[in-house]
Amino acid sequence: VRHRETRQRFALKKINKQNLILRNQIQQVFVERDILTFAENPFVVSMFCSFETKRHLCMVMEYVEGGDCATLLKNMGPLPVDMAKMYFAETVLALEYLHNYGIVHR
Repeated sequence: VRHRETRQRFALKKINKQNLILRNQIQQVFVERDILTFAENPFVVSMFCSFETKRHLCMVMEYVEGGDCATLLKNMGPLPVDMAKMYFAETVLALEYLHNYGIVHR
């Protein structure tokens, strides 16, 4: 999505409320929201705001060119070793940051 005035890009995560209820994930999504709002680290995506509609919970987050790791692997196939090492190191730094605040990724 883009901001109408500044044209800045954002990622919009839309989560169907009914699916959250069926999968018993309501608390999990609110914890995710709280962590992303709190985190200030270059290796953790920033969240700018959240809101809800009648059917969806929505999170407006930092737009990261290229998407997530699954998309990267789907588009590129196996990564070159140096690139894989870089992404692995960034993931370790993000997890270390979160662990320092008592947050554990599952």
